[in-house]
Amino acid sequence: MLLRGQVPKDQLQFDSEIEKTARNNRRRNKRSKQGVREEPSANPHRDIQVNQEENMAERDRAPPPPPPRRTLGNYAMQQGPRHFSSITMPATTRHVEMKATFLNLISANQFTGMDNEDPYSHLATFYELVGTMGFEEGGTQYAYLRLFTFSLAGKAKEWLKSHPNQSLRSWNDVEDKFLHRFFLLSRFIKAKLDISTFRQGLDEAFCDAWERFKVMRRKCPNHGLEDIAQLTIFH
Repeated sequence: MLLRGQVPKDQLQFDSEIEKTARNNRRRNKRSKQGVREEPSANPHRDIQVNQEENMAERDRAPPPPPPRRTLGNYAMQQGPRHFSSITMPATTRHVEMKATFLNLISANQFTGMDNEDPYSHLATFYELVGTMGFEEGGTQYAYLRLFTFSLAGKAKEWLKSHPNQSLRSWNDVEDKFLHRFFLLSRFIKAKLDISTFRQGLDEAFCDAWERFKVMRRKCPNHGLEDIAQLTIFH
């Protein structure tokens, strides 16, 4: 047995590829037991190239490294995105400036998702406000996507946040999902029934009845009634 001070220096050297060295030692011991003697090669450069190719082949056959170790504390931590937004901003080369006055103007007309609120009326007001801000034609869609989140509050804002991150990729997609959520089928059936069964009040003037009929149509613009059918209903 060798003591610590009697170990040869060559055995104390650090080996960065200890597994490969161990395989070579086992292969050499196996050949020595079988009586095979390794002769020095006449082309050492060729041997180096062969060894490099063998090492590369061994690395290719080696299994992938295991994933980094995670503790129970890591799984308990929130791993969501740092900057969450369900709306994807379109790529544009134009500079679209969002002034603080625009945000204040949009925030003053918010939709909260209550049953007494009209989503079509909210969209009409939103379009009017954005139209007064002077955006160019190429920046209008970008402005809709950027400012729409400021026009929502309460239950409507929570609905928008419930979508996956970066899942709403166009303004048409946002508008369709907004109307589908807050203008339910039951509400659509009732609004269309009110138009179909419209009647003028006993003491209601003709002009007031006509204005009330137009308001009912605006609350359900996708009623699907032809102009002649609307005229017949009002008559």
